[in-house]
Amino acid sequence: MKLIFFGMFGLFLEIIFTSFRNLICNKDVSLIGHTSLWMFPVYAIGLTFGLDFIRSLILTDVIRWASYPIWIWTVEIIFGSLLLIFGIRAWDYHYLQDKFHWRGLISYVHAPVWIMFGLMVETIDGKLF
Repeated sequence: MKLIFFGMFGLFLEIIFTSFRNLICNKDVSLIGHTSLWMFPVYAIGLTFGLDFIRSLILTDVIRWASYPIWIWTVEIIFGSLLLIFGIRAWDYHYLQDKFHWRGLISYVHAPVWIMFGLMVETIDGKLF
């Protein structure tokens, strides 16, 4: 149940995020967001087992919260690189200036978003599971 919940939760938040990004950056009031179904296992496994692993590894809340971008960037590099072998780009940060991303796989400017995302997932995990 937790795997399905977090897989769907991740996809839902990604659609919300991309639709608001489209509204803010492109003034597109259609609020069309997007994601890739390839992200379902990433969110499902990462948010179910990855969160538990990180919590057991880093016990100090503030340090754990600050580390979330590093964990997420690691997953983005590994999973994104594997997909690129098959010619699949499930996400692409090339819309940012080159100094703000690495090969379109990770976005440095999203670090605060990843911290907030980690806090949100911790809170939801603590209340629901």
